[in-house]
Amino acid sequence: MRRIAIVTTTINIPKFLIELSRNALSYKHSNLYFYIIGDKKTPKSIVSFLNKLKKQFPYKYYYLGIKDQEKRLSNKKKLLKIMPYNSGARKLLGNFIAYKDGADLVIQIDDDNFVQKSDFIGEHSLVDRRKKIKLFKSKSGWYNIYEQLNEKNNIPFYPRGFPWSKRQYLLKSKNIKVRKESKKIVLINGLVLEDPDVDAISRLFWPIRVVSSKNKLTSNFGLYPGTWSSFNNQNTSTSRELTSVFFTPVAAGRNSDIWTSYVMCKLVETSKDVIAFGAPYVKQYRNPHNLWVDLQDELPNNLLTDYFVNLLFSIKLKKENYMDMLLTLIEKSLNKIEKEKKLKKNEKNILSGYFKEYKIWALSIKE
Repeated sequence: MRRIAIVTTTINIPKFLIELSRNALSYKHSNLYFYIIGDKKTPKSIVSFLNKLKKQFPYKYYYLGIKDQEKRLSNKKKLLKIMPYNSGARKLLGNFIAYKDGADLVIQIDDDNFVQKSDFIGEHSLVDRRKKIKLFKSKSGWYNIYEQLNEKNNIPFYPRGFPWSKRQYLLKSKNIKVRKESKKIVLINGLVLEDPDVDAISRLFWPIRVVSSKNKLTSNFGLYPGTWSSFNNQNTSTSRELTSVFFTPVAAGRNSDIWTSYVMCKLVETSKDVIAFGAPYVKQYRNPHNLWVDLQDELPNNLLTDYFVNLLFSIKLKKENYMDMLLTLIEKSLNKIEKEKKLKKNEKNILSGYFKEYKIWALSIKE
């Protein structure tokens, strides 16, 4: 039986875990381990809340406050040093601990994601298995996964961090092919109804509301190796091997998770595996954000995204295990960035900082 870890971070009482646990129990899932990563603003009453969950459901609920994290990772000081407080990035410490505890499947979920009636754990459990799946293949090498969602006013929209240079082209492009093949799924990014993850500039321009999907809410689609899209890390599951290479360095700012999605595309493409999207769908009722601050935080990253993806495209990798491919990608990227003459100093710092922090993660996992 696979060991399944559900990882989240929150500064609230994670009441969403009640419905998630009920959903898992209704579908008779067992061997579930919840890792709840605290932060400085997390209320102390979370401990009593989780104690009640332990009595109500047959699952393990591990709460790790700041001191618990520091104690558990006392021999990983470099990793702890690059993880900021009051940041959603701390969720990745949960991934790290779950991996070290032997998790075969890790599911990341945000505290504003709410499960539906379908089998949430079961649908994520397709990870690390072969399945005949509908795959989108684009001549441009890009596909907007949000084209499979229906917006209330039929407004076209893209996932956060999708390269701006590719958006207008895709609106006009008809060079999209669909094929069905049996592929190994190594990562699932479950999609979001209601309030999807879009750029701050899109939110400021017009409120986007997803009312349905063009697919059955229990089905998946994928990207054919060589076709990329941006995606985030909410409602996202990874195989054990992918969990070991999945990290969101904070050096690149608010959209670090998006740059990591491109790293995943690069590694998965090389292995000829598949990233899947769709089920399980969740509804997101987004926590309050200052959109102007989000816009300011996203801008440096957005300006460098084209350079970043072109950098990844330019690097040749041979098929190996995922960790070896990641370390090769990091070293080759750092070498190219160092030699790049067209980048400004602050741009080099963002790019090199991203890969240097990623290397800390990778070496910490390997130890």
